[in-house]
Amino acid sequence: MREKLEPYIEESTYGQIISHYHFRKSDEAQIRALADRLLSMSEPLLYYAPYSLKEQSRLAVLVTLGAGADELQRVCTEEGRLGESYMIECIAMELLGNAYEQSAEKIHEHYGLWTGPFAFLGSAAPIEEMEALFHILEPQEISYNQAYMLTPKKTVAFETTLTQRRQESYCNQCETCRNTKCIHRKAHLTYGYQQIFGKREFMTGPFS
Repeated sequence: MREKLEPYIEESTYGQIISHYHFRKSDEAQIRALADRLLSMSEPLLYYAPYSLKEQSRLAVLVTLGAGADELQRVCTEEGRLGESYMIECIAMELLGNAYEQSAEKIHEHYGLWTGPFAFLGSAAPIEEMEALFHILEPQEISYNQAYMLTPKKTVAFETTLTQRRQESYCNQCETCRNTKCIHRKAHLTYGYQQIFGKREFMTGPFS
């Protein structure tokens, strides 16, 4: 199943970005301008499907912001505007978080069941499952190389299990996340946020 997602950012998010990532209040206008450009260039997509007929409740999932975010960041980096490049990273975290929420909602609409915790490949699930995941989903806009680096970079690969119990849904995964120092610890998107910075222990390819 391939579904388009709607990129958005909430008004309150700008203040959170400034606080979380130690920007100055005077940076807000620039952050907002970059957010507008990123929103216009992002084409978030969701791919999901059961692993097999015997495993209907176990889903393979890909979520991406699309190539536009990579292109905007590439231009800023090549022109030496590293501060703007970092701002784009931070904004992309929020957009990806919103894409996760939309993905869970769409999966719930399709199956009538909740998505359980997200088992990201390379962390809670073996990175070697990437080949099987791509075989199932056959994404047109996403690829990976021999090192399992995903393109576009603002992309995450994970699996989840459908559940009838809301309290077992993905929003509770912070309790089992290994990254106890994450600034988004109270949220439900910790692994995806770490993907932005391409840390080795979370190597599924995006945001490196």
